Amino acid sequence: MKFVSKFLFFLLILIPLTQLDAQVVIQKGYFEPPLHIPLAITGSFSEVRPNHFHSGIDFSVQKKEGLPVFAVADGFISRIKVSPVGFGNALYIDHPNGFTSVYGHMNGYNDTITSYLHANQYKLKSFEVDLFPANKKDFIFVKQGQVIGYTGNSGSSGGAHLHFELRNTRTEHIINPVLFGFGLLDPFPPYIDFIKIYPENDNSFIGKVNDDTRFNIKKSGKGDYRLAIKDTLSLWGNFSLGVQAFDFNQNQGDRNGFYSLRMFDDDSCFFSMVCDSFSFDESRYVNASIDFAANYNTGNRIVKSKKLPGNKLSIFKPDASKGILTFTDAGIHEIRVSVGDFAGNMTNLRFWVRPHQPEGLVQVPELPFADTTMLFKYNKINKFETGDLKVELPSGSIYEDLMFRYRKLPAAGGMFSAIHYLHDAEVPIHNRIKVSVKASELPPHLHSKALLARIDRNGKRSPAGGSYESGYVTTTTNLFDGYAIVVDTIAPTVKPWVENSKSKTCLRFTVSDNFSGISLYKGEVNGQWALVEWDPKNRLMIYRFDQLVQEGLNTFKLLVEDEKGNKTTYSSTFTK
Repeated sequence: MKFVSKFLFFLLILIPLTQLDAQVVIQKGYFEPPLHIPLAITGSFSEVRPNHFHSGIDFSVQKKEGLPVFAVADGFISRIKVSPVGFGNALYIDHPNGFTSVYGHMNGYNDTITSYLHANQYKLKSFEVDLFPANKKDFIFVKQGQVIGYTGNSGSSGGAHLHFELRNTRTEHIINPVLFGFGLLDPFPPYIDFIKIYPENDNSFIGKVNDDTRFNIKKSGKGDYRLAIKDTLSLWGNFSLGVQAFDFNQNQGDRNGFYSLRMFDDDSCFFSMVCDSFSFDESRYVNASIDFAANYNTGNRIVKSKKLPGNKLSIFKPDASKGILTFTDAGIHEIRVSVGDFAGNMTNLRFWVRPHQPEGLVQVPELPFADTTMLFKYNKINKFETGDLKVELPSGSIYEDLMFRYRKLPAAGGMFSAIHYLHDAEVPIHNRIKVSVKASELPPHLHSKALLARIDRNGKRSPAGGSYESGYVTTTTNLFDGYAIVVDTIAPTVKPWVENSKSKTCLRFTVSDNFSGISLYKGEVNGQWALVEWDPKNRLMIYRFDQLVQEGLNTFKLLVEDEKGNKTTYSSTFTK
């Protein structure tokens, strides 16, 4: 669809904005809500998620799929992205005020967008597409309040909701949508779950203990908290502080991320984090900003005051001491933790520190056992090599210098190498690292079926990918853990739903693979490529009857292949 005159007018509006280096102006009231139901947030902007900060807000859709989603302002469709993972069915609209609105996890689009999408999916012969209509001069304009799609649960979603973002169109920085208004209410203040104190060296003690220590808290008044046991702690040395805090928005059932977090030593702010905006290339620095080990082991979301040398997150702002507190004087210090939400509700925790150097027997945690140790520098390329293992970390892969530990254990059943344990899965990796395991025990006829398995501390295996090359099986990974060579020789399974024989609208299949995962698939109807949708989280493939289906008898064929080239073909007939 080409609307040249409208496009030229729209372009003239955009020219001044594209010439500006400063951020565009945030206008409250410019955007209307994307849903015409009472708005409730079930996931807040920049809250801690696995390996990333949440890049938008999640709106409740009353657990319903198929509710209309509306354009928040006039604009044109700049991107249509369909993926079996991530945002699933996502839509991007560029607006004349310099912002782009993003709508994710929808179950479909309006007729105009759907027609454009399906034409391109058939042209590219792919369910997964990333389309940029404006780049091809196929401008699809929308008006504020126009239905653009429908709520759903597509992609990596754990339940029906609408993921909504606002981005600076020029820089693609994500802006907290609540800053634009939308009439969102938040009568409930944040709450603090607990705090954790971390000794920063061997000469720092909490009482007589040199180990991370959790302190539970209790309410002492409206918006005020104290430590549950006592108000004054005996500390000596250097420490960082960790806080687990959440916010309630429209109800007290959903625990969302906070808007602001500040920490004070007396009247001096030694840490500040305000969740207004960040860029996508910063998002993984969440792993450097939290207690990653606690998150890995228990799912806790503890934000730490300490600024690791390799942490480049812009909203993470400790003071000149890098978020480290020193208690070696004779005074008493008041420590205050202040958590706020976007509506201005504040919650404060206060406790006091009396510096005291312990005497006599003290407790120091034991060092973990390792066969080999080696110093890795966070800002250097690091390599580790044995006779049957090669590991390479690009510069910036770790957030601070690391005494890398390595252990080797015998192979378990079905493995074609020893298990190589690389340091500890509780330590985060920012960039993917290269791991190569020597394949001296792998028979030549299995070279093409080989990959690395990740083996956790409990012996559980998961696919780490990779392939055989020059005597090694090599992959890239962003997790320290155990790695060993395994093979996948088993083809995927395709099971048709019983309801297919009676359906007049679609065919459904349960599709699964034993280990390496589905790599590609292809559907055909009456010998022609057919659009088959893929929903990995539900192991579901769907063909919805379209123009390929004829009156009477039709043939259907589905080819599914896993990452190691194992194939399954399913064929059947159906009647319209």
